[in-house]
Amino acid sequence: MAAVFASLDAGVPWTEPMHTTMLSLLPADTLRSDLDLERGEPLAAVVEELLGRGRRKEREGAFALVDAALHDGRAEVRAEGVWAADRACMLSRSAPRRLVGNLRAAAVDEESVVAMSSLLGRLGSIAVPAADILTPLAGRNPDHDDDPADRALAALVLVSPQQSAPLLAAGLGRRPRALDAAAGFGSPEDSVFPYNGELLDAVRDRLARPESLSGNEPWQLTSLLAGWGAEAAPALPELCAALQCFPGQAARAIASVVAVCGPADRARAVTSLRTVAAEQGVLPAAKALYDLDGEIAPLLHCLERDLRRGAGRLWEAARTTGALGPRAAALVPALREALSGMDGDTTPALDTDTALAEALWRVTGDADEVVAVLDSVFARAEQNPWSRWSVVRAARTTALLGPAGRLLAARLEVALNDPVQAPAAVLALTAVAEPASLDRTTLAEAALRSAESDADPAGACDALEALGPDALTDDHARRLAALADGDARVVRSGVEDRLIRQDEALRNRARALLTACPDDTAAP
Repeated sequence: MAAVFASLDAGVPWTEPMHTTMLSLLPADTLRSDLDLERGEPLAAVVEELLGRGRRKEREGAFALVDAALHDGRAEVRAEGVWAADRACMLSRSAPRRLVGNLRAAAVDEESVVAMSSLLGRLGSIAVPAADILTPLAGRNPDHDDDPADRALAALVLVSPQQSAPLLAAGLGRRPRALDAAAGFGSPEDSVFPYNGELLDAVRDRLARPESLSGNEPWQLTSLLAGWGAEAAPALPELCAALQCFPGQAARAIASVVAVCGPADRARAVTSLRTVAAEQGVLPAAKALYDLDGEIAPLLHCLERDLRRGAGRLWEAARTTGALGPRAAALVPALREALSGMDGDTTPALDTDTALAEALWRVTGDADEVVAVLDSVFARAEQNPWSRWSVVRAARTTALLGPAGRLLAARLEVALNDPVQAPAAVLALTAVAEPASLDRTTLAEAALRSAESDADPAGACDALEALGPDALTDDHARRLAALADGDARVVRSGVEDRLIRQDEALRNRARALLTACPDDTAAP
């Protein structure tokens, strides 16, 4: 095992004898060295080393190792194959489609299905060919708590939502992982779980028994209904009743459902929201009431209270206040009072002041005051090594000011040196600086470096869109093509369950940017 790693470290080409040797060492888990913690899973580590070389031959060699392990007759070898497949799919864009059939073949029993369920869920629709191995376990024991079944169903929710819906309906209340995958933190961003009549009935039944709900279930169930809009209208009685138990979650769902319903449903919802907003002073209820009926007094009352209370309520209150624009003029004193001044250099203080500055801008349009607040945020962030993303948020708010934020250009130029902060700084500079003063090619370089280093790939795409295709050189276009079509994943850090989806989203955005380039620039 040490010889295999030594050969890889020395850059020795991967050969058939090395392939045969590695397979002869399986299962290799017991051969790991306590002195080499980064190679705690030897087969997965070899696969990672081969993929890191970025050449087709070594990539195929890595996949061949995984294939052989997944088809091995020994359960412990197949388990190591699943670990290696997981690593490969997280590192290589071609790995999922190349390996999903072999994963399906390795699912020979319940233990193996559970072991690969997390990976299949992260692959999403790419893993549809393996959906049939999840279904039997996912539908087992719907009337009882069953963790293996829950794990399989959570994966099926992400792989084949339509297929999973009736199974989720049957086990609702006993499948927390699956519900989270459908409508919680584990669900795909910017997507809605498909409507299903059986699931709607199950959600209504759960909401009718609020005392039985636990954990994040109230938020997850109401999120499902909110995503379905008018199709969830039959659940309006349960949502209105739920306002008394969990008003914040229910109010948001009511606003989404009733927004496209008829006058009778709207009147019923408004009456319920008005009562909760008046009696309990719940901000989401007051916001929903305003959205549906235009009643602003309860909303202003809740916002002023939350702004003056401070702490965890400030950020949402500031965002909601800003959305009202000049109609929130009465809250300007409370917004100013909530600012931390020059004393707060913690990340929450910086982010809250940025949110308050944005609200002040949207409400008053007073650039001088807002520029002063943002300038203090940039200055205080220099004292806090954990404030890189606070600078990003402050830069994005600066971009909203347009030319009125030009005094902050020097602060933004400093941020260009940090790959995390650079995309937001580029975006802001294109909005606030004198156009003739911008070196757009240099700004494009800063944005590309950020994407290539996985610092802020999504923000880099925003910045490149703002700069326009004319800012890209031939070299930039080639590098953008690598982001779009290279095999190595660009997004490798963050929440593990979202990395593959985020990397695929980056590919799509990079391809769109490349398509917009002039033909002579985009050519390889």
